[in-house]
Amino acid sequence: MNELRKVNDDNWYIASQEMRWVERDKDGNVVGTHKDNPKVGYTLAIDPYDNQFQTQPITEIIDLTDKIIHFKTKGEEYKLYLHKHFQEIYDKLEKMSIFPMKSEPK
Repeated sequence: MNELRKVNDDNWYIASQEMRWVERDKDGNVVGTHKDNPKVGYTLAIDPYDNQFQTQPITEIIDLTDKIIHFKTKGEEYKLYLHKHFQEIYDKLEKMSIFPMKSEPK
């Protein structure tokens, strides 16, 4: 699961398994889509095959890790929490026996 959140709006988010970084030419035509490796000028399409949401083009990448991508567009600032971010949280909870992920055999 991936989750896109607006930095300045705690109530706004979109979650999806699927996402693509969309590369466009100077006329706005799509020239490629990428599963990873965002770049300035790309847009982010969340749930690209169903109820798609697409950001404006990226103007700045503030932080880029294997768990979170923090970026700005012309009008918004976003944090994209990647699957690895959530897996780390689940693993910690499971170790603490707070949220067992695997059911015990009966």
